[in-house]
Amino acid sequence: MLNISSKELEPLLELGLTKIQATIYLSLLKSGIMSVLEISKVTGINRQQVYQNSEILLKLGFVDITRKNNRKYIASNPQRLLRIGKQKILEAENVLENIRDSIPLLESITTEKNKGIMVKYYEGMKKIKEAYEEELENCDGTEVLSFAGSIDDIHKFFPESYWKKWNKKFVEQKSRSRMLVHKSEIARESSALDEEYHRQTRYLENFPLKVNVDVFNDITLIISCYDKTAVWIESMTIAESYRIMFETLWSNSKKF
Repeated sequence: MLNISSKELEPLLELGLTKIQATIYLSLLKSGIMSVLEISKVTGINRQQVYQNSEILLKLGFVDITRKNNRKYIASNPQRLLRIGKQKILEAENVLENIRDSIPLLESITTEKNKGIMVKYYEGMKKIKEAYEEELENCDGTEVLSFAGSIDDIHKFFPESYWKKWNKKFVEQKSRSRMLVHKSEIARESSALDEEYHRQTRYLENFPLKVNVDVFNDITLIISCYDKTAVWIESMTIAESYRIMFETLWSNSKKF
C-alpha cells in the first residue's frame, strides 16, 4: 500500500475533498495511470467506493480518463488545483453577493415574536470573539457606550494587538465610542490611543469591573471572560436603562 502523509492530504482536504477522494488523487499522482481495481489494491479502499469517488474527482477536474470503456484514471497536473481553488473563490464571492442582495428582503420579514426582546448566549472564548464580531456588524456608524472597567483584566484575555485589529474595522465604518474604566497604568496607556480609535476614555477611582458591558442601538452586550460567557440582549428598554447609568457615571468620571 502507498504511504500517504497527513501533510500531503491537508491541502486537498482544504479544497473540499473527502479523505477518500484525496487519497485516490494522491495515489494516482504517485503511481500514474490506474484502473479502479489497481487503485483499490494500492489504497485499500473497496472498488465501489473507488469508482464512485473517482467519478466525482473526474467531474471536479482532479482526474482525467485515458479510455471511455474499461476506464483508467490519471491525476490532473497539480497546477490545475490552483484553477480549481480560484474557481471556488469566485463561486463563494458570487454566493456572498447573492446573500448581500437578499439581506434587505430577509430583514423585512418580521413577525410579532421577532419584535419583542431577544436574548442570545455565547459560551467559550471562540464564541465571545464571535459576539465582538457581531458587535462590529451592528454598531456601524453609531456610538458605543462601554462599561469596560478593568482594562488590566480585559488584556488578560484579549491583548492590545487584538483590539488594534478590532478598532481598525471600528474606525473604518465610522463608529465611535465612550469608555469608562478603572484607574490603572494600563488604562492610562490605552487611553493614549483614543484619537486613533475614535474613542473617549474616562476613569473612575474604584471601578474594577470583571465584566465588559457595551451598549449600542437597542443592544446590550454583556461579556464575562472569566466565565467564558456572553449575553446579547436586544431591548430598547434595557439599552436605554444602561445608557442612563452610563451617563450618570460619565458625569462623575475624570480624564487621564
